[in-house]
Amino acid sequence: MSDQKKSKQKWLRLIVARMDRAYKVLPEPVWLRGDWPMWVTNVAREFSKAVYPTAKLKVSSSWEPGEVGALIGQQIAYTAYDFTAEINKVSGKKVPWAKLRTVFGKDIKERVTAFEQKFEKKFVPDLARALKFAVGLAIEQDYQDCAKFFAAFGRAIQRKPSSAGDIGRTNTQIYLFLLVFWRSVEKLGSIPKLHELLCKTFGTHIVGTIKRIEKICERIGLSYPEIAERKALAEKSPKIT
Repeated sequence: MSDQKKSKQKWLRLIVARMDRAYKVLPEPVWLRGDWPMWVTNVAREFSKAVYPTAKLKVSSSWEPGEVGALIGQQIAYTAYDFTAEINKVSGKKVPWAKLRTVFGKDIKERVTAFEQKFEKKFVPDLARALKFAVGLAIEQDYQDCAKFFAAFGRAIQRKPSSAGDIGRTNTQIYLFLLVFWRSVEKLGSIPKLHELLCKTFGTHIVGTIKRIEKICERIGLSYPEIAERKALAEKSPKIT
């Protein structure tokens, strides 16, 4: 990348870094810790594409005004959705803490409470400041970059979800499931078993046919023979003590 292009993209990197700083306020999820296999990295990429459809994110080390404008616009659209009402619906139901403890650990209730407090008191105010910073900085750019930013921003900000399930596309829930429970997914051993589990979790109307799951696995590089081979090699490798 030329020095001129790097200089021109500096404002975009500043916006992305400021947004990242806001999100770092939140505790890191347990499932994010450790080394990910490549297919999980691919899932994270596909999930981001699904959540920010207008941005048309690409695999690149550089940012474009339209990409960042769409990210900011979509973020504002999400914040405009009344997630509090959705949370209250869930809160009105009895939370199966005993079951959740077996999956996420004995301290899951305490971690959820801590997350909610940080989300409301620290993350939301800091995110608002980051969004204002982004819009203000975009206005200061030259006409061409400013126009690209706000054209994408305008398209994205109109994509306010009508419900929590309306975020992203129909496969967004599947990607999120694969991302959060990737260790358990690897242990299933086959795509038919994965399809069966997804159907039990979301229903066949969301998951679709096994062919659809096969295509999703092909897209993200999830191959059970490769997983078995990777684990076999890991077992053969000498362990450093």
